[in-house]
Amino acid sequence: MKRLNEGNEAPRAQCTFSFRSVISWAFLIRVVFFSIFWALLVRWQQSSLGVGIVFITIASLLSLYLAQQKQQKNQWLRSPLNLLSFLQYFIVQSLLGGWTIAKLALTAKPNLAPGFITYYTNLANESQVLTFMQVLSLLPGTVSAKQNGRVITIHVMNMNEFDHAEIDDCQMRISKLLGTPVQPFIEEKK
Repeated sequence: MKRLNEGNEAPRAQCTFSFRSVISWAFLIRVVFFSIFWALLVRWQQSSLGVGIVFITIASLLSLYLAQQKQQKNQWLRSPLNLLSFLQYFIVQSLLGGWTIAKLALTAKPNLAPGFITYYTNLANESQVLTFMQVLSLLPGTVSAKQNGRVITIHVMNMNEFDHAEIDDCQMRISKLLGTPVQPFIEEKK
């Protein structure tokens, strides 16, 4: 087994939802918005005010909580340069992957040495690992074959020409896009 780096602990997202966030301008704006929405919904009838206060409060608190959770998950949206850089990488790798497969399909007797490698990733959560696996399948000669938590088994079409740095580069680009630090290590499976 070849270790590139140690430290497999992924950073944990902390919840910033607190009592202070409830008594804030964001909360008051939500209360006003949901109050207007409720008033329009019940056609300004004062008899539904008691039920409305309960639902307006619940909707405002839930909206505030979910908005803060979404901000923590989508940190990459704050950097359009990361997104543009990744899109350029994605397009180039898609074209290279298609070209490689087309060459192999048109070659009379391709000289292949297929195999599997096991890749351990430290991406923060399941959706980031799945994003990595999908992009990894676009690399020339690789397909994500199996996933078990943060362990990915990758099918490689030609082990003689395969470069581990391509997978590391792909993961680092996904990490940069999603704002997640990673320290990968690789093990070859025979």
